[in-house]
Amino acid sequence: MTQRFEQDFVVLGAGLCGLAASYLLEDRAVVLERARVAGGLVRSECNGGYWFDHVLHLLYFADSKTEQRITALLGDRLQRVKPEAWVETTHGTVRFPFQMHLGGLDREVVVNCLSDLAKETFLASDEVPGNFEELLLRTFGQTMADTFLLPYNRKMWRRPLAALAPSGFQWNITRPDFDKVLRGALNPDSEFRAYNAQGWYPRPAKDATLRGMAVLSDALAHACHDVRLSHTVESIDLARRTVVARGPQGDTEFGWRDSCLCTLPLPVTLGLCKQAPDRLLAAAQTLTRNRVITVAFSVEGPRPAGRGFWRYYGDEALIFTRLIYLHEFDPDIAPPEGWVLMAEVTQRAEDPLDDRTELLTRIRADVVAAGALPEDCKIVDEHVLVIDPAYVVFTPENAEIVHELRSFLAGHGVTPLGRYGQWEYSSMAQVMRDGFAWADAALARNEAPPGAASELPDA
Repeated sequence: MTQRFEQDFVVLGAGLCGLAASYLLEDRAVVLERARVAGGLVRSECNGGYWFDHVLHLLYFADSKTEQRITALLGDRLQRVKPEAWVETTHGTVRFPFQMHLGGLDREVVVNCLSDLAKETFLASDEVPGNFEELLLRTFGQTMADTFLLPYNRKMWRRPLAALAPSGFQWNITRPDFDKVLRGALNPDSEFRAYNAQGWYPRPAKDATLRGMAVLSDALAHACHDVRLSHTVESIDLARRTVVARGPQGDTEFGWRDSCLCTLPLPVTLGLCKQAPDRLLAAAQTLTRNRVITVAFSVEGPRPAGRGFWRYYGDEALIFTRLIYLHEFDPDIAPPEGWVLMAEVTQRAEDPLDDRTELLTRIRADVVAAGALPEDCKIVDEHVLVIDPAYVVFTPENAEIVHELRSFLAGHGVTPLGRYGQWEYSSMAQVMRDGFAWADAALARNEAPPGAASELPDA
């Protein structure tokens, strides 16, 4: 027998976006989450005293309202950090962002980078790039693209770059100021810093029972009124404004009086909707994505100096796109005699998973080849995480499909939001900002005082 439950707002997914919205909606919202813990991708685990996030996370606030809300919620557990990142290429190592610190590259490569960028800057065509590869070439010039941007993005997207859209799924890419690039080429220690030069990361007390970026998602979840974990959405009835979810006690039908916020991946949401037309269902299945394999190594030995918080690798002979030194984010994230190294490998989600043993062997060998494991250190354990979806992949055809799918859902009282709900490339701060904005708008149009949820008779 199916239980029934009605609330003003139903939120699907307890990632940061859904939690942010529910936090403001207080006792007028119920959140449904299939996992046993809240947070979505923003989760952390402990393995023998070594903490690690599922993927690299660092908070950058683009708007003061979101910053004020989150810093007030976490208090002194959230600390400012100044991350230092590096870019490894086959022609030298430079500080991130690559284009602003060319002075660390081979001299002839620097000359060619500047020459090519000058042509693109001062003799640039007004023609709009037709694909992602063209965008990189016209923005940075041939040599910069060949030295790092093209090989790195081939590893990142695992698809022909000419088949990807020039915008929509990656961070905004603009041509760098030529004068600043020149200064960075003449002075490898240029003081130019990227957007992520100032960030935030949880650094709770040394004896805290939870560490890593999960401190953020856990705080949001505990501030919410009603988060139902281990509840898997089985179907969405747009006409009846209800969701059926399977939980520990069986199936429950959740109805919304006002609206529904859905942060589930857009193709998944369409597949759950009873009224979704076959044409839209077929279109949703054409949307592609990449997964990320994160391997967290527990390392015993002295913590390496001068490696930065993370390093990007353009060398296509190395399997990973990035190595992360997580102890730099929080010194207490590992025992004093050890440290945490995370390797990220991007794969196409439609491809079969690699053999775990073979993959680990390859990653370990490449970590050594990259000089990331000092001789006086040894790996004592490893933890493999499969993140899927991790990155949405945007082709020129996808923009229209995504717009149509989102419009269909919005027309039936369901707002798709968050990185995967909107099928976009967005940060933690952005999805929280969007969740807050959605809740603020809902409360503004619905000014009645918050009321308790109502239990309905069994069906």
